[in-house]
Amino acid sequence: MNYLRIFLFGVILLVSSLSNGQEILKFQQKDKTQIQINPINNFEKLEITTSRNNKIQVIDSIETSITDKQTQIAIEDYNFDGYHDFACYHLDDGMGVYTIYQIFIYNPENGLFKKLRQSSKFAPECDEFCDIQINKKKKTLQSSCRGGARWHTDIWKFDKNKNLILLKK
Repeated sequence: MNYLRIFLFGVILLVSSLSNGQEILKFQQKDKTQIQINPINNFEKLEITTSRNNKIQVIDSIETSITDKQTQIAIEDYNFDGYHDFACYHLDDGMGVYTIYQIFIYNPENGLFKKLRQSSKFAPECDEFCDIQINKKKKTLQSSCRGGARWHTDIWKFDKNKNLILLKK
């Protein structure tokens, strides 16, 4: 068990050191599936391979900063299912007061990642995921953004069908 903690700590350190470069990120899921994420052309797209199917999943919809602010990757369990998901994030292009996240959820059934989207039916205060904070105890995601001179906070949770719902805005 201690070896697992040391391994996970090492993964976190690796992720925190990733930057805008062409570094390849490798990690292992709880079912021993090996994942490799390769940012191409400064995050113009991501090429993801898994040991389950040895196919390359291409995600070419990465939104990067238009003012060349650094894009990074974070590995977390964003949907609280025990599997590692990931997020690409960068500072906003305005004053740089908050961080914009694009979260990708791992599907253990097919070994692919899918972008997590906010449902428009909830009308959240933040129109994208910003300054994400994870509450593992309550199993919620908090997104905070600035609008004018005011800060807004949305709290999201996954329902029993794994759908993202807005709890509070």
